[in-house]
Amino acid sequence: MFKFHSLAFKNAKSQLIKTILFSLVSFIIVFVAFVIARTFFVQNFMQMQLAAQFQQSAGASLSMIILVLVLGLLFFILAGYQLLAGAFNIMAKAIEKEAVQFSDLFFAFKKGKYVKGLLLAFITIIVYAVLYLITLGLNFLFNKALTPLFTSIQQSVSTSDHAIGILLTVQIILIIIMGFILSIVYWFFFILMINYTVSFARKNDLSAIGHFKDGFKGIKNGRKTWFKFFLAILLINLLIIIITQPLGTILTVLTGNMSQNVAQVILIIAQTLIIIVRLILYFIILMGIVQYFLRRGENVNRPVKEKKKSKRKEKNHKKEALKNDPSSFNETKNHIKEDLNHQKNLNNDK
Repeated sequence: MFKFHSLAFKNAKSQLIKTILFSLVSFIIVFVAFVIARTFFVQNFMQMQLAAQFQQSAGASLSMIILVLVLGLLFFILAGYQLLAGAFNIMAKAIEKEAVQFSDLFFAFKKGKYVKGLLLAFITIIVYAVLYLITLGLNFLFNKALTPLFTSIQQSVSTSDHAIGILLTVQIILIIIMGFILSIVYWFFFILMINYTVSFARKNDLSAIGHFKDGFKGIKNGRKTWFKFFLAILLINLLIIIITQPLGTILTVLTGNMSQNVAQVILIIAQTLIIIVRLILYFIILMGIVQYFLRRGENVNRPVKEKKKSKRKEKNHKKEALKNDPSSFNETKNHIKEDLNHQKNLNNDK
C-alpha cells in the first residue's frame, strides 16, 4: 500500500536533504504570500460586517477585499504557481536520480515554459474553485445532518455525570469522520493538480491542455494500483487529521486545570511538534504522488514477478521439449548413467 512512498524516498535518498530544503523555500514563499493576503482579507471582511451592523458605509472595506483578491490571484498566476512547479520539479528530479540544483526551482520562468505556466496557473484556479464549491456543499450537508444529531445527543446526556466527556468524544468522532470524507475530495483534486504540474516540469512537447490531460492519465492509467495508492494517502491524511484537531482539543482540556504559564508552555511545545509531524507527513504524501505519476502506476514488485514468470515458462518449456522429443530425454538419461559409472570406476581405482 505504501510502496510508492517508500520507493520515492529510496530513489531520492542521496539528495533527500537538498530536496527538502529547496522545496521548503518554494512552499514558504507561497505560504507567506497566502497568509498576508488572508490576513488583510479577514480584517477587511470583519470591518465590513461591523459597518453593516452599525449601518455605516462599507465601501472602503469592500474595495480593499477586491484589491486583495485581485493581487493574490495575480501573484499566484505570475509567480506562485511557477514556484510550486519548481518544488515538484526538484522532487521529480531527485526521485529519478538526476542532479538537483537550486536553479531548478525557477525552471518555469524560462522562455518556452512561462506562457504554459500562466495557462496552467489559470487552470489551477478554476480547478480549485470547483473543489471549493464541492467542499462548501459537503459542509452544508454535514451541518444539516449532524447539527440535529449532536443536539439530540446533548439533550440525552445532559443529566449524566460524564456529559462533557461524552459530548467531547462524540465531537471528536464527528470531526474525524467529516475530515476523512472531505479528504477524499481534496486529495483527488490535489493529485490531479500535482500530476499535471509534474508533467509540465518533466515534458516539453505538450501544450498546457496536453499537460492537463496528462494529469488525468496519471490517475486513469490502466493499472490496478490506483485504489491502494489512494487509500494509502487517505490513511496518512487521517493520521494528520487525528493529531491536528482531536489531539489539540484533548490537550487543551487536559491543561485546563494547570497554571496558565505551564499550560501555555506545554501547548506551545505540543503545537510545534504537531506542525513538524504534519509537515513530514505532507512531504511523504507529496513524494508518493510524484513517484506514482512518474511510474504511471506501474507495480513496484513487477520486475520480481516477471522474473518468476520467466523461470516458470523456462521450466515448462523444458518439460514440453522432453515430452515431445523422447530421444533427448534418453540421451540425458544415458549421460547421467555414464557419469555414475565413471564415478564408480574412480572409487574402485582408489
